[in-house]
Amino acid sequence: MRILFTHHRYHTNLFNWFRGFQQNGHQIELLVYKPDNVEAPDLPKSTYLEPSKFSRRKMNRNKRKRGDGVDSFSPYYFPSFLNLFAFFKRYRPEIVVIRPVFTTFGYRLILLSILFRSKIVFHSRIRVHRPFSSSKRILIKSLLGLFNAYWMSPCLGDPEKHPLLVKRILYFPFTIQVSQINRTYLHEGKINILCVAKYFTSKNPQLMLDVFIELRRKYHNIRLTVCGTGDENGDYFLNMKKTSEASGFQGDIDLLINHPLASMEELYLRNDIFVLPTNHDPASFTVVEAMKYGLVTITTNIDGSSGYIKHGHNGFIFPKGDTDQLRSALSSLIENEKKIEEMGRKSLRLIQEEHEPSKVTQTFLEKIVK
Repeated sequence: MRILFTHHRYHTNLFNWFRGFQQNGHQIELLVYKPDNVEAPDLPKSTYLEPSKFSRRKMNRNKRKRGDGVDSFSPYYFPSFLNLFAFFKRYRPEIVVIRPVFTTFGYRLILLSILFRSKIVFHSRIRVHRPFSSSKRILIKSLLGLFNAYWMSPCLGDPEKHPLLVKRILYFPFTIQVSQINRTYLHEGKINILCVAKYFTSKNPQLMLDVFIELRRKYHNIRLTVCGTGDENGDYFLNMKKTSEASGFQGDIDLLINHPLASMEELYLRNDIFVLPTNHDPASFTVVEAMKYGLVTITTNIDGSSGYIKHGHNGFIFPKGDTDQLRSALSSLIENEKKIEEMGRKSLRLIQEEHEPSKVTQTFLEKIVK
């Protein structure tokens, strides 16, 4: 099948979805909101269509930045209808996955999908199993029914509390390739804690640092590594450096910034516990990466990827900003070192069973291609 994805940029969480589709013999095309590509020979190149003159004027009048200071896609971006039509005519996608939906570009994609008789799949980070207000229930059911469309999300939510609103909402988790890894735990006799989070308030690595310093006063066998992108001269990173220096435990704290991606595997394998104390994250791919490398995995209830963790089985989920619960979860591991390897191995098994690319993508297509 010919499958078209539209996305803000060529995000890493797309890589293994694409690999899974390709492993099953399907052809993938990606339309991006701004020029973006990856240096991976097995992945398709992205396509960027120049914005129309009207779109360019709107973007110039409405500059947008994401809250963490990184350039984001513009809701005012859209190519000319003729250029988009020519693209559809050339590629003729059988499935069109649209993200985000409620933009001028999104509406044009819907119209062309109808004209070319492509199946429509809306893509967002809503939790699949969650409560919906009456107005949202009506809107979602009407939208999916009107366009004979599906809605996919990598965020599971809570299936025990909330039944599926409609069968056309599909859970499509992040996937990752799992190779044979030969890892050990407790390097140099230490319990090694890793926090991979951008140096911004939204990702909240400062909370992990504060909790670690409290724990370090009691436990002498722990180390912390924080790894993230950001501004080396920015206030957030500099304040964390000052906190580390003033703690007296600087020798047990590594603050890495803009660390090369090529070295991330080594970093994951050197650590035992992964913590993402995020204040805002529709769905974090680092949770999947940590589980792939056999780490006990901890994140907040705000993170859409928290659904990949089985609380108390392979990790923990704690309320956003709740230092007491994070401290308690880490203390339970520090005081029972055997649990670290047991839970870490369970993380790896969950990834192998539930996030294998070819299996997940094939199951997804079976639900929408009947």
